[in-house]
Amino acid sequence: MATNKKRLEICDDDGMHLMSVYVEPDANGFEGADLSGLGAPLIKGLRDVSFRKATLYWACLAEADLSGCNFEEADLRGATLKGALLVGANLRSAQLGKDNLGGPTRLQGADFSDADLTGANFEGAEYDSRTKFPQGFQPKREGCVFKDAS
Repeated sequence: MATNKKRLEICDDDGMHLMSVYVEPDANGFEGADLSGLGAPLIKGLRDVSFRKATLYWACLAEADLSGCNFEEADLRGATLKGALLVGANLRSAQLGKDNLGGPTRLQGADFSDADLTGANFEGAEYDSRTKFPQGFQPKREGCVFKDAS
């Protein structure tokens, strides 16, 4: 069956295929893509990519460099973002709270320096003393739970 959508691939830093998705022809990057369960820890090749309105439910992006990425209105519930770099990322109205089974989004050691977290849902997300939030962001007031990485 033919589709008018375009096919995009995510490859690791060595060029190995991780996942293929279809997006609307006019999508910028992975906008609106379903990347549920994506396993891309340590990946560096996604800087400044748009994931606007994408689903990254249960994605593993630990230690990934996601600096400058656009996650506006994206679903990151249950994702593992331990040690990820999200410096300058746009997370406006993103969902980073608990997944459907009550599991947390893991933010231990993540760097959100200069990120836009306006309207993001962090209810139940876990962070630790190494997690860096933008100046003025109060994780406990936003519903985050302090939990050391283990």
